[in-house]
Amino acid sequence: DGGLTAAQISSLFVIWSVTGFAIDVPSGLWADVFSRRLLLTIAPGLPAAGYALWTFFPSYLFFALGFVLWGAGSSLRSGALQALVYDELEHLGAAGAYGRLIGRSQAMGTSAVMGATALAAPVMHLGGYHAVGIASVAVALLGVPVGRSFPESRGDGGHEESYTAVLRAGFGEIRGSVAARRCLL
Repeated sequence: DGGLTAAQISSLFVIWSVTGFAIDVPSGLWADVFSRRLLLTIAPGLPAAGYALWTFFPSYLFFALGFVLWGAGSSLRSGALQALVYDELEHLGAAGAYGRLIGRSQAMGTSAVMGATALAAPVMHLGGYHAVGIASVAVALLGVPVGRSFPESRGDGGHEESYTAVLRAGFGEIRGSVAARRCLL
């Protein structure tokens, strides 16, 4: 409906993938330095803004910007959520429950996507592209108060170490560990 060619649509997925990959590593660093709860509060607003751009300004430029926002929001959320859940469980002496809780979280997320996909066709039929777009923005924005509701026992949400100290420690881990280098590559 936006008049894009197949090549343009394919390039949008490349933009999304590159954005997610490029932001994934620094987002883990940000989750170690800044408030994870803050990152989880900001993260859903990024794809919501992207969906709004797609809905109200359907052109290649705004689709591309929306894909960048979507990729950035996904990257912010993934590392911050995993780190926050693990740290809070460790704080409660229940770190062993991490795998089960993250697994349930991922299963619920996948189920929510399946439910949203099933609802998209009737919403599209009844209200068209704008209705689906507005619903997508609204649902994504529901994640903002959810992110804000997470507990965070790290005081102000950040470690005492600076951004550069955490970055230096990360590079040291990569230099000193073959397994870490393989994972990074």
